[in-house]
Amino acid sequence: MKESKLLSFINKEKSFTIHFFEGQKLIHDLAIIHDVKDKGFSYFRDSILSLVPLNAFLKPNENFGLYVDSEEPYFKLKIEMNEAGFLRTLLMPETFKENPSEITGIVRLSKIFPGQSQPYNSLIELNKTKTNDIVAKILDISYQLNSEIIISENSDQCVLVTKLPQVKIDKEEILENISLKEYILQNQQFLNEVMDKGINNSDEIINSFKEKDFVYLLGKQIEFKCNCSRERMLNGIISLASQHSIEEIFEDKDNIETRCDYCKTYYQIDKKELTDLIKH
Repeated sequence: MKESKLLSFINKEKSFTIHFFEGQKLIHDLAIIHDVKDKGFSYFRDSILSLVPLNAFLKPNENFGLYVDSEEPYFKLKIEMNEAGFLRTLLMPETFKENPSEITGIVRLSKIFPGQSQPYNSLIELNKTKTNDIVAKILDISYQLNSEIIISENSDQCVLVTKLPQVKIDKEEILENISLKEYILQNQQFLNEVMDKGINNSDEIINSFKEKDFVYLLGKQIEFKCNCSRERMLNGIISLASQHSIEEIFEDKDNIETRCDYCKTYYQIDKKELTDLIKH
């Protein structure tokens, strides 16, 4: 199975962009890593598919984090990715077994720009917000873009359709083109047909769009990659040691095993090693 890719196109009138995400390899990898089952994984899958196309709006060396704290139903979803196409994500609790149609809670959007130590954060309130509307809400509030996401029911693929802002030529405003909903209705059958085929080959997908007079802009590989390390785990436990004693943390054991929530990698931490590090 080829690596997942985010492919970007523009229509010939240059009034709409389409970001097509072929996510079968990524979803396959996440299914192996995360022990989320049943309807919970269906929600996890739909969330990842709908959020990954936001990568198309990242600038060079920019990092992006999106954190959903849902109160009703209760769960936490985290997705972190960078402009290079690396992504890590998790859904908690792993026993979550719902595929909610509406969510009440808060979405925190965090962007880290090159050369800046502090991230830009924005909060978006969700009040019985439909799951499929969350991405459109993010793009509208944080990016001022009119967009809609379409997720395939038959393949791990999706399409993000965005209406571009109107431009002016010779101080004359261009006549208003069709609305986003009208444009999607015109192209719904074509988009569904491409996704229903479940094509994993980027060249085939690109050719399908070119046949419909779309201009191919660029493609980007999207893959799961976690930046956890044993050193980071050690630093995390050292921070914990400022609130709890070493004995409390290790519970009379010589070592403990910690696990990264994102990639599920286990790290064994030695009590003596940690004690020596704290002393120094």
